[in-house]
Formats: sequence, C-alpha cells, structure tokens
Amino acid sequence: MQLKQPTPLKAIHETTVGSRIEEGKVTVIVLDGVKGAAWQTEAPEHGKTVIETRKGDLARVEFEIGYKF
Repeated sequence: MQLKQPTPLKAIHETTVGSRIEEGKVTVIVLDGVKGAAWQTEAPEHGKTVIETRKGDLARVEFEIGYKF
C-alpha cells in the first residue's frame, strides 16, 4: 500500500472541515500555527500515523502500517 505524501491545503481560511471529507477514507489534517499553514494526508487503513515536530516546526509524518488477518 503506497500512501501519498502530505499536501498543503490552499486557501485555509476559506476551507471548511466538511469540504475535506472523502467517502471511505480517513484523512489527517495538521494545522501549523507557526507557519500559518495546513497539511492533509490519508491515514493508513490499519496502523498509526505519527506527526513529528522539531523545534516547534512540522518535520515529518510517519506511517506505521499493519495488516489485519
């Protein structure tokens, strides 16, 4: 399973949470108050999503993916 890398959200002050919902998907939205930006990525079907910061800045998103038996 290949996950997409986080993408920046444009026009964040005009974007609603409801407009970001996609049928059948779980989405993670990160709000960066330091840079005044927002990022969106798809969460794995089974697993963990870890948001990592460094010195208060968004550094990376890590996915720990598992498979259900």
